Amino acid sequence: MNFFWPKNGDGKISGNQDEVGTSFQTKWQETIEEVVAMNPLKPFHPEVLLFLDSISKTIFGDRSYRRFPELIALAYWLRKAHLVEMQELFNNQTNSKIVLARGVALHFAPSNVDTIFVYSWVLSMLAGNNNIIRISGQKQVQTELLLHAIMIGLEKYQEVANRTVILTYDHDIETSKYLSERCDVRIIWGGDNTVKAIRAIPLAPLAIELTFPDRFSLSVIEANTILKAGEEDFADFIHRFYNDGFWFAQMACSSPRLIVWIGNDQAIKAAGELFWNGIDNYLNTHFIDYSPALQVQKLATGYLLSGSDNVQYFSHQKNFSRIKVDSIDLEIRGKHCGGGLFIELSLQKLNDLIPYLDDKDQTLSYYGFKRTELVDFAKKLQNRGIDRIVPIGQALNFEGIWDGYDLLFYLTREIVIR
Repeated sequence: MNFFWPKNGDGKISGNQDEVGTSFQTKWQETIEEVVAMNPLKPFHPEVLLFLDSISKTIFGDRSYRRFPELIALAYWLRKAHLVEMQELFNNQTNSKIVLARGVALHFAPSNVDTIFVYSWVLSMLAGNNNIIRISGQKQVQTELLLHAIMIGLEKYQEVANRTVILTYDHDIETSKYLSERCDVRIIWGGDNTVKAIRAIPLAPLAIELTFPDRFSLSVIEANTILKAGEEDFADFIHRFYNDGFWFAQMACSSPRLIVWIGNDQAIKAAGELFWNGIDNYLNTHFIDYSPALQVQKLATGYLLSGSDNVQYFSHQKNFSRIKVDSIDLEIRGKHCGGGLFIELSLQKLNDLIPYLDDKDQTLSYYGFKRTELVDFAKKLQNRGIDRIVPIGQALNFEGIWDGYDLLFYLTREIVIR
């Protein structure tokens, strides 16, 4: 087990339990018990706001963070002005109510987008909770940089530090059980199998649970809007799609993997040529160096799916791969590997998409549609799918409402007085 916080004299508590013996075992449990015993803070405690703003300033002030746009986006989300906006909204929604923290929140971060843990942690802190965060042991530069910014803040803001543990350990049921018995809310980010495994571990009787399992997201593009776009608008659109489709190696739950073209065949063909040429040119100057293993997996996945009856063709290029389909099923969704692999489906009208949607569909990003069209579309949805409809360029923007959960609502409790 490794502790990233709290620190000891050499900067980090680390080591394998079997190697360092029972003293370490006792120490980490004592640390957890100390955090559990701390009284929660009030929602939007001033020191929490200062701590979060300090993370934002650290990221903005250090050049080493600039090559990771997802960290810059996080810093923008954590800036003081946005925190004040969230506080004002919370105050308006809870006016004349008694709303307190739930107590202790236990977070399980995903391995493929490890930095996502910070978003549920931030909202949990803003709700006033004490927090235990289990992150993946995989080495990722973005995670290390983020932890560095967090540690700088925790050194300064002791009210937050005393209520925080960030640790990593191998998949161990007994450790997860120990932690789960001591939390008031458990938050699980991860694949379906991870969620099922952790959900099988009992919680305390009064504890609640939020899960964020595998999801699938898509973009819908009105072809004629592409054809009519001016040079500047088109360039901006390409940049925004790049942000959605290529950050996190396309593995975030809200990363678009399916592109749905809306229009007649002629318009879709012309718009598609413009779009993919624009993406290719953009990527030639903003190259993402995916691992050779991912590139091979992407090629293999494309050839594997090409055998399906509903696949029209597979095109593999240096910067991305495309699979053109006349329908989409669970097999294609389930075998998607990320890394710039896009499925394409052509339809005449937006509402023609509804029969193809699945319960796992999360974010629908769009280009070229009016709000009235989107509202009409949303009202006709018939299954669990689609929790967010946002403009292309905002698919990865984290919001207080995620997967249909109002997180601040679930992370607090209300005392009713009649």
